[in-house]
Amino acid sequence: MKIKKALLSMLSVSLILLFVSACSHSGQQADGKSTAQSGDETSKKTLEFWSFYPERVKADSPGVTAIKEKFDVVVEFVPTTFDAYQEKLNLMIASKDIPDWMKKTSTSEYEKYMKQGIITEIPQELIETHMPKYTEWIKKYIDPVDPFKYVKRDGKIYGLPEVWDIGTDGTQLGIRQDWLAKVGIDKVPETLEEMEIILEKFRNEDPDGNGVKDTYGITAMASSGSIGGMFSFVFGAYGVHPGIFTEKDGKIVRGEMEPGAKEALTVLNRWYKNEWIDPEFVVNKDTNFVDKLSTNKAGAGEWYWWDFMPGKAFLGNESMFDKMLKADSNVKWATTGGIKGPSGDYGISQYAPADGSGIMFGYQLAKDQEKLIKYLQIFEATQFDPNLYELFNFGVEGTHWKRDENGVVQYIPPYDDQKERDKRGIAFGSYSMSGSFNDYEFQTSYTADKNLRELGKETRAKSTKIYDILNPYQKPVLNEYQDRLNQYTMETFIDFITGRKSLDEFDSYVQEWKKMGGDKVLEEAQKIYLENK
Repeated sequence: MKIKKALLSMLSVSLILLFVSACSHSGQQADGKSTAQSGDETSKKTLEFWSFYPERVKADSPGVTAIKEKFDVVVEFVPTTFDAYQEKLNLMIASKDIPDWMKKTSTSEYEKYMKQGIITEIPQELIETHMPKYTEWIKKYIDPVDPFKYVKRDGKIYGLPEVWDIGTDGTQLGIRQDWLAKVGIDKVPETLEEMEIILEKFRNEDPDGNGVKDTYGITAMASSGSIGGMFSFVFGAYGVHPGIFTEKDGKIVRGEMEPGAKEALTVLNRWYKNEWIDPEFVVNKDTNFVDKLSTNKAGAGEWYWWDFMPGKAFLGNESMFDKMLKADSNVKWATTGGIKGPSGDYGISQYAPADGSGIMFGYQLAKDQEKLIKYLQIFEATQFDPNLYELFNFGVEGTHWKRDENGVVQYIPPYDDQKERDKRGIAFGSYSMSGSFNDYEFQTSYTADKNLRELGKETRAKSTKIYDILNPYQKPVLNEYQDRLNQYTMETFIDFITGRKSLDEFDSYVQEWKKMGGDKVLEEAQKIYLENK
């Protein structure tokens, strides 16, 4: 898959709930923690929050002040950095200084923390009572009946699931619509046969009009190391999805092992021989992949759908389309969630809706349910309550910001200067939920032009939600073998596509994959599937 970490940084809306105190506004403790206090604090609960942005956020900011008043709490900050967080957490656990809460860890650490008694059960009725909007949100992306199924162990919940909700349907196939018009095609392809006609024309009929045969039909990324992100729509046209676990007739399968993978590779090999595929797909990373799309080197590629449209239609950032439009006012992209194969199959692999453990609470909160409830209420409010969300991210409406004629947040001078906002602790993205609790449909109501929001919704709706159904579960056997299996598959598939290996060797590849540990991986996956069905 694509580089999620880089994208999350660009979106800047799924960071930790971070409060930090300046010396003039808070007391500094010997252990490096700082406290934001006001009035009589003796009867109030003291809540701890990790702090990653000391230069931007303030203990007396509009958001922090509102939280302290609304929930009648004292706020204490635990300073760290993103890079140092895990090390600091490990040291705290080793010294028995268990934090009140900790953010997403790997599934194996989640299991370890439970067995060691480091984290406490979170009763489901407390979550549903004090986080109703959050509960409804994860029902949309995990399971409408059992949204906590991935974090349950023996019927008990030990973590609040995190969801990157636009990851579940974020990738589509983008096609240069202005190029389609130049080569005489008036519709977006629906079948592989129609796609082949387009690829041939994009390669041979000079769609960029520069008089040179220097364009390719499509490009991709192989050097990302993720087989699931390379020509996924072609494999999807044959009903298979390499690199992830899916279910077929009650059995767990891996797409790279299925006969449909050989058919997809046969198509890709033909495209490569015809020079329709950018030959540098083998070495492309995400940055030069995007460069190929944005500089008229290729007319199609799988990428995030919001980059194929104006940034103001969704997140408000400058999109790839916006940048291209500056150089060519005729640029236009079309997107699709897949291209149909011979049997009508289609689809593109996406990110799983839940990854890791989510948010966990230290064992000590088992004896302090009132404090646990305060955390749940604040986690809910800072992400799903419009008033508090606005205070944390934009400040006070009418004083620090207003909506423009298109319904988009605009800062009021002098707060249109980031330095001035920093003085008041108005830091978009720095005061957020304690993890990836980002309802983008809600959040983009502040960033998307009201005249373009429907475009964003309609485009997103084209996506297929195909992902690894076993992603959140601990898989020790897969952990042991996956690196060598993935590398072997990637290298072999590249050889099949480029013709360095004959597709007559596909069955031998399957047998070798199984011998390298794949049989054990599939056996483990089937067992996990049946246990959690």
